[in-house]
Amino acid sequence: MTIVKKLLVASAAALALVAGNSFAATDEAIAERVKPYGTVCVAGDPCAEAVAAAPAAAGGEAAGGGSQGEALFTSKTCVACHSVDNKVVGPAFKEVAAKYAGDADHIIASIKNGSQGNWGPIPMPPNAVSDEEAAALAEWILSLN
Repeated sequence: MTIVKKLLVASAAALALVAGNSFAATDEAIAERVKPYGTVCVAGDPCAEAVAAAPAAAGGEAAGGGSQGEALFTSKTCVACHSVDNKVVGPAFKEVAAKYAGDADHIIASIKNGSQGNWGPIPMPPNAVSDEEAAALAEWILSLN
């Protein structure tokens, strides 16, 4: 019996090591994708309030002439998992726009509260955005359809 127990313990340890490494690689890949866009602000942090105020001060338009939603997409952590045209970790925003055409409320709820199971097993965490930012993001995403 002790040999069987030792084999089970060794197998469990090996599985935990492999699983830990795969998650670390995923976290590192996401961190690398976020790095060019600056630090991540979590709701309640002082930096989150400053980031939330920036698009409103810009009059709803991005400095490059794009929409407020597009500016939020590039300034928030959305870009770590999404792109406009291609699946990254999450679906391409054009796919989201096609699937939820005319249903901004569903997209807003997913942005604010997170979601799981709509696009596969990987969950999307809740995002530190205001109601106005979530609405602007949803409007911009739907405009891609």
